[in-house]
Formats: sequence, structure tokens, C-alpha cells
Amino acid sequence: MIICSCNVISDTAIRDVVTAADITFGSPAQVYDCLGCSVQCGLCSRSVKRILEERMGETAVWPVQTEPAPCQLMSVA
Repeated sequence: MIICSCNVISDTAIRDVVTAADITFGSPAQVYDCLGCSVQCGLCSRSVKRILEERMGETAVWPVQTEPAPCQLMSVA
């Protein structure tokens, strides 16, 4: 299912990045950085955040990070 219409990103692509990365994402914007794009209109941020919370578990705490996530760019298929 397409989560982000602006960047045409699927939930599968987001889940792949979140599970493959060796880092903890502090925000949906950092997930987009790893996908090689950025948040446009922001309507998808809740869905991306929900995927991050699923990955982190029910006790998800959003760390405050001022630097971009140190990830390797992954291709979006």
C-alpha cells in the first residue's frame, strides 16, 4: 500500500528500511532521509510514525536528535 503519495513510497519500503537499518530512527523524517527523499506535505507522517512504533514496540520513546540518521541509502523498489 502506498503510504506517501508525494514520494510514492509503500509501507513495504518503509518497513524494509526500518528493519534493515542498524539505527533507531528518531522521527519519520529520518526514515525519508534513508529512502533518499524528504517529507513533502506531511500527511503520511502519522503512518510512518506508527510503523516506527510497531518496530520499537509499545514502549516507544522518541529520542531527540538534531543530526540526520546515519544510514545507508536503500533503493526503493
